[in-house]
Amino acid sequence: MNIFTQSTSPAFMKQAVDEFFIQPMFTAEDIRGIITVRTDVKGTERLNRIGRPSMMTKPKAVPGFNPAGSFNLTYTDITVKPMSMEFEQNAREFWGSIVEQLLASGYKEDDIEQMKSPDVWNKIMLPLIATAGQDDLIRQMFFANPLAEVMAGGIPNGTIDDNYSGYNGFMSWLLKDTQTGVIPAAQHIPIASSVAAVKAEKILTYTAGTDTAINVVINGVTYTQAFASNATTTVANWLTAHKAAIEARADINGVIVTVTGAGIKVVSKSKGQEFTFTATVTGTGTFAASGVVAATKAGKLDANESDSTLEAMLDAITPEMHEFNLNFMITSSMWRNLVHTFKSRETVLGDAVMQNGLKVKTYEGYPIIVRPDWDKWITSAQNGIHPHRAVLTTSKNLLFATDGTSDSEMIETWYNQEAQMRRYRVQYKAQTAYLHKELVVLAGFKD
Repeated sequence: MNIFTQSTSPAFMKQAVDEFFIQPMFTAEDIRGIITVRTDVKGTERLNRIGRPSMMTKPKAVPGFNPAGSFNLTYTDITVKPMSMEFEQNAREFWGSIVEQLLASGYKEDDIEQMKSPDVWNKIMLPLIATAGQDDLIRQMFFANPLAEVMAGGIPNGTIDDNYSGYNGFMSWLLKDTQTGVIPAAQHIPIASSVAAVKAEKILTYTAGTDTAINVVINGVTYTQAFASNATTTVANWLTAHKAAIEARADINGVIVTVTGAGIKVVSKSKGQEFTFTATVTGTGTFAASGVVAATKAGKLDANESDSTLEAMLDAITPEMHEFNLNFMITSSMWRNLVHTFKSRETVLGDAVMQNGLKVKTYEGYPIIVRPDWDKWITSAQNGIHPHRAVLTTSKNLLFATDGTSDSEMIETWYNQEAQMRRYRVQYKAQTAYLHKELVVLAGFKD
């Protein structure tokens, strides 16, 4: 059995866990309204995409048939990654708050104090865990990134951040594919801010002495190279040995390295991102700094920038997108900018439509889903890089895959008598993907 409980009555059943945890966490309306959730993916699944054939109809000039047209089959593999959550609770921590409400509802102090009764656990803790778990799942769903590093003072420090490293979130895919050109430039709208962002830059030039090695430290990690012949050769060898590893780190918060002669130049990948870059010599040689440029983060949006951006995004819609129900998802910063535009024009904020039982604002008839959580996690997880973002796509194009409602997941809960602690664990697998680059228009995802 996956459930471990005391022999108490009423029995704590798997159905209770599903009701309080699995259903709210994986099938919440907050998620379902903007993405497609698949709860049956085991291991790796191939997602096939079939392009529609065209130019199939021809004049019939001779007897018989002449086949024309072909299907273009492409695919994406989605591999779910193992995730887990562990939680423990002693009821004393809730004394004076939730406990008082339960006492007023007829529970005994003993019941609450020991947390032994599954009935108490179900009614107090599981709803709280489900809500917290759902929020955390949505955070990772968008911002998970295996390359994410712990940020020390806004700078990656070389340690992988396990708060984000479980799998690839939607932001990771979209940022990478926008910056590498997988998503065409025509489907990305730049965003202007009141303060233009600037990349950080720095050059360290090596002058050789009687040396055995150079030691270059970038964002908390030391990259060492043995001395070879002269300063220029040593620096060239250093670049060959370490460039790929350095540039693979930290995703948009990382750096790009180049060399000119004996000079090593480091530039942040994204405007607004700082880095640390120092070097020492094992020997009598030296490094001298030059070309230092401090990073500047993007400021608030220009007046009416959201209005201009959303309009440009609609103008950039691909022919394929017209066949789907499209939604805008935007940061809170963009929404507030749009509200100011409407106010300055003394117009209403736009029509509203019903979505998941709630009224949702629209722009030219397309629903706008404001994501204030994006603002929060862009600031803390990605150091405020590309702070104003918008996505225009269909929920069918954004896929979250999990095995979380299948028999392969494990949920455990038990009461530890000695510690007087109720413990809870859950394991599941998760991964995201967007299926078609033709079905997405972005804004603010690259410099």
